[in-house]
Amino acid sequence: MAILTISRELGASGTYIALKVAEKMGYNCYDQQIINAIAEKMGKEKEQLEHFDQKTYNRIGVFFQEALASLAQGGLVFHPFGLGSLNWDSTEMFSSYPSDSFKEKDYYDTLKQVFHELAEKDNAVFLGRGGSQILKRHKNTVHVRIVANYEDRVAHVVKEEMEGTNKHFGEDKEISNEECTAKAEKLINDWDRASSNFITDFFDTDWNDPHNYDLVLNTSRISPDDCVEILVDNLKAIDQ
Repeated sequence: MAILTISRELGASGTYIALKVAEKMGYNCYDQQIINAIAEKMGKEKEQLEHFDQKTYNRIGVFFQEALASLAQGGLVFHPFGLGSLNWDSTEMFSSYPSDSFKEKDYYDTLKQVFHELAEKDNAVFLGRGGSQILKRHKNTVHVRIVANYEDRVAHVVKEEMEGTNKHFGEDKEISNEECTAKAEKLINDWDRASSNFITDFFDTDWNDPHNYDLVLNTSRISPDDCVEILVDNLKAIDQ
């Protein structure tokens, strides 16, 4: 049983590569399904996980979600940067906040559980969410990082948006190439920041550290389809 984890930069064709490898190998490819499984196990709506998910990870959002839950239960909240407890005059405004809210550890523990359950069940390709760290000791697993030059990433996102093959911005109206480029740059910068913070906070490691991966493939140098063939060959060698 072989497992592939893919960490990718937005605009580097990582999702395309993951889907193509899964198709050629007959594997399951897991991305959004991971969030759905976490939400189900935690008894939450997937929208409630927005601040916790790698793609949209928000340190402040996570902190205040935990802070409000603590205040609602009469607890103290400490400043995230070590400046002592936060001082609010009244906690009445937080009384309606659900007391069964979850914390980072709840999400982290469930994330690990979902990964290991799926990895034990079948051959699989995992996209993002710290798969290389969660499964780093899992046998027969290949950990891959997909990167590309920044300019190529922006151009790729713009091309997908303008052609309508992937609506990154949720725009119904047509936008100019200049507007699209500006939005693509912001989207990529936000993605990089959220992903880097997620990996640092949950796994205490650097998202970009090549030592976290068995292979680092640059799609500005190697075409996505050639990357697919490289990974397929690696997985076939494991399956033999």
